[in-house]
Amino acid sequence: MNFAGCLFVCVASLAQAASPAIVAHRGAMHDTPENTMAAFERAVALGADILEVDVRTSADGHLFVLHDSTLNRTTDGEGPASDLTLAELQALDAGGWFGEEFAGLRIPSLSEILEWGSGRTEILLDLKESGAAYTDAVAEAIQEHGEPASVIIGVRSPGQARAFRERLPEVRQLAFMRSPDDLEVFVDAGVDVIRLWLRWAEADPALPGRVRAAGRLLMVNGSTGKPEEAQALMRHRPDWILIDDVPRLKASLAGGE
Repeated sequence: MNFAGCLFVCVASLAQAASPAIVAHRGAMHDTPENTMAAFERAVALGADILEVDVRTSADGHLFVLHDSTLNRTTDGEGPASDLTLAELQALDAGGWFGEEFAGLRIPSLSEILEWGSGRTEILLDLKESGAAYTDAVAEAIQEHGEPASVIIGVRSPGQARAFRERLPEVRQLAFMRSPDDLEVFVDAGVDVIRLWLRWAEADPALPGRVRAAGRLLMVNGSTGKPEEAQALMRHRPDWILIDDVPRLKASLAGGE
């Protein structure tokens, strides 16, 4: 059997053994402008189980959805995004950079995403800021506009995890660790899911076992979703896979090209 044939069999076997939840990174960012309503709607249509969104604060205290700290890459604006009010942010074009057919798309507010997603999908919040005021604002947005049972808070420090556990004890948490050395301290802080970069798991194959031994779910980050990557991801038996290209990963896990 040649390499391609072996790869097909290996991925197909893994797909039959387990079916991880697919987390759409910034929505369907391979097909549509990331972190826009079009990207989130497309991800749901493609069958993603969870949507990952990035959360920042505007100059007038509103929460909005954007990955970068600056506007340059994904809008027709320039400079720090948090220097603008929500109205100013939503006056920008957040889609034309990706393609003319997406011109006119806007930066969503977090409340819009939470209300739209209620009853439709699960939402993973990647928290790009910290501090008590930010924690309060995110917690209030979830309580007022979302369904806590369908929201996962992506925390970046054990302190942030404890703060949200106090404010929203019923909401699941995912640890965006800076280092695999931090695994146990995040477990002690009470998170429910641990994110590992694929390169970490490849360098230390014992890491996924440490996550499972702690009784936590495992999310592994991918990107392309191609068969070679799908095989590498599934080797670690993840509960969730975060991916840029949702349809490619689904095809790979089903044993296609």
